[in-house]
Amino acid sequence: MNFADTVAYFRHLGLELRPGAKFDLARIAALMAELGQPQQAWQSVHIAGTNGKGSVAAMVESALRSAGARTGLYTSPHLRRITERIRIAGEEIAPEAFAAAFTTVHGAIEGFLASGAWPYPPSFFETLTAAGFVAFRDANIEIGVVEVGMGGRLDATNILAPAAAAITALGLDHEKYLGATLAAIAGEKAGIMKPGLAVVTGLQPAEAAAVLRERAAAVGARLVPAAPLLGAPAADADGAFRFRSEYLDEVIEIRLRLPGRHQVENARVALRVCELLARQTGRPGAAAVVAGLEQARWPGRLEKLAAHPPVWADGAHNPLAARALRDFIAAMGWRPVLIYGSLRDKAIGEISELLFPLARHVILTRPESPRALSPSALAMQAAPAPVPVEPSENLAAALARARELAGATTPILITGSLYLVGEAQALLEPKQVARGCE
Repeated sequence: MNFADTVAYFRHLGLELRPGAKFDLARIAALMAELGQPQQAWQSVHIAGTNGKGSVAAMVESALRSAGARTGLYTSPHLRRITERIRIAGEEIAPEAFAAAFTTVHGAIEGFLASGAWPYPPSFFETLTAAGFVAFRDANIEIGVVEVGMGGRLDATNILAPAAAAITALGLDHEKYLGATLAAIAGEKAGIMKPGLAVVTGLQPAEAAAVLRERAAAVGARLVPAAPLLGAPAADADGAFRFRSEYLDEVIEIRLRLPGRHQVENARVALRVCELLARQTGRPGAAAVVAGLEQARWPGRLEKLAAHPPVWADGAHNPLAARALRDFIAAMGWRPVLIYGSLRDKAIGEISELLFPLARHVILTRPESPRALSPSALAMQAAPAPVPVEPSENLAAALARARELAGATTPILITGSLYLVGEAQALLEPKQVARGCE
């Protein structure tokens, strides 16, 4: 298949999970066996969590690449292009390579369907995971850093036998599939633990931490704390932090490019994961870890897209992420014009209660997704706000209105949905002035 056919196939599979769909690892395991176990051709690192897992994965991959390793990075969701989810040696996979990997996977799927072994094809995420793992094998990577898609226990990525793993900060999200309590969600995330595996854990609520300890003891995994902080982190004018820690018994200092105090916690997890790998293989060393974490980027999370006025985008789609964003806004001393759009299955009341009072003006809009809520539906679900709130039917109109309200210097913040963030990138990148926190 060519790339266009490949994208069309994935569109047909659809992005939205079906309530009542059966989750297990049987199909992905059978598919991997039919494909020759591509996930065994490279060493792996497995990252689960509610928030921060993508940032941690990006940091670990960057550090390994700085140490000279040929890396793969598998993440989700994508913001604009499906190929964003698969990166090889720091670069988004080429369309031709993506289509070639999928063609291999598609042939195996068709064999299962033709034989009657499967009544229907694997899900979007199962199929994409298989293609990503085949692509990594075909590209001869040495080590792949793999982010869990959702949960962990029954996630398609959980066929890995990783050299190290991590579980980042846990909170409520995807309750329809993972459970309505922190304990239930922690149980699903803890499903990535395996006998003898060292699993780094970030800061956790007490209820979730207890479940992780119980699961580790039950399966014989080893919980490892994040790297220590030596002194208080210090913020720069763009909201990124400098901090000191220990790595392989050496004191190091890191200036993160990713903004927000929460990224210090993610970096502490990434440091410890890298240290576990270094004690097994000799790399990454301290210099590579410092360089890798300082260079790491993670698009769509506190990303600066324009300068005059400053326009930032952040995919704060659950309460835990909204709290991190709230803390960032407060630390920066902002009263932004806030553009907010959300999908229908999110905790809109809690998120709006956290964020709307910090704004000088809120504009409600609709992301380009069939799962998106209209501005009027958002208004009905949002908490009462002590600031003006108005609707706008699309992001382009919302952004034009926000610029009228913001003038030259007031920040504009686009948040609530990663779909909305992807749209913001598409609107602003052609004429951007600044990107990231440079």
